[in-house]
Amino acid sequence: MNDNRRDFLVKGTTVLSLAALGFISISNNAIGKVRAWQQSWFERGKSLDETFDALGIIKPTVDGRVIIHAPDTAENGAYVGISVETVIPNVSGVAFLVEKNPNALAGYFEIKNTDNLKFATKIKMAETSDLVALVKADNAYYVNSRHIKVILGGCGS
Repeated sequence: MNDNRRDFLVKGTTVLSLAALGFISISNNAIGKVRAWQQSWFERGKSLDETFDALGIIKPTVDGRVIIHAPDTAENGAYVGISVETVIPNVSGVAFLVEKNPNALAGYFEIKNTDNLKFATKIKMAETSDLVALVKADNAYYVNSRHIKVILGGCGS
């Protein structure tokens, strides 16, 4: 698939999803702002450290209260079901990063403050790698990771 077409589909779907969920209003100004922060996160996020820098995170704290549920072995990297849960209070965001993907950031979600986060999604993984769950709570960032073995490639296969 053509890179421009892929970018258009990814960005268009993201904006429409955010608008449908009420996170943004459909106006040229809102779309421009959403596109700007997302683009910088993906363009600058080729590694975990670059992604943390793009997100404005200096050093996240490794915390065992961030619990990742994911398979030890994913039979198809194009469709890996993952989830995270935590009892850290006042969680307002969660992100998933895959160390060996072409772009480390696999997903970023802002949520209303919660004290008992349970969040699930599906991601693509290019190859066997560490999955990092990043949780934002009270302007602090907490992470944990889990190694997932991928048998059949996902990103670009």
